[in-house]
Amino acid sequence: MTTDGVIPPPCNEDIFRNGKPIAFLDGRSSAIETWVKRVSTVANAHIDWHYSGGVAQVLYLGDTTDKMRIIATIQELASTLQGTVLRVLTEDTPGLYREGVTEVPENTVASYYDGGDTSVYIVDEN
Repeated sequence: MTTDGVIPPPCNEDIFRNGKPIAFLDGRSSAIETWVKRVSTVANAHIDWHYSGGVAQVLYLGDTTDKMRIIATIQELASTLQGTVLRVLTEDTPGLYREGVTEVPENTVASYYDGGDTSVYIVDEN
């Protein structure tokens, strides 16, 4: 997770609470914000992002048609991102941790992204 001094606006609350994960990105906040807005416009879709587990998690609202259009746009515009598209999620997955949305194991002390489709949780066994 990196910022470049520019604090992006918070993730759209409806998308944060009800959105489904579609991609994980790595990059500076202003580059991610600009790129996600462009993908949203080109795909004519409701998407937004937030940092989670050390990476930018992109979420969307919509149906399967919307999802396929967003994925095609992400792939089309991937080379324009000043950063890296780490993963495009074609299967349904709970994605990475979202505070107040994600259920986590009891006694969880931290979560992080290890390159898979979901967060990894560190649980205090004491």
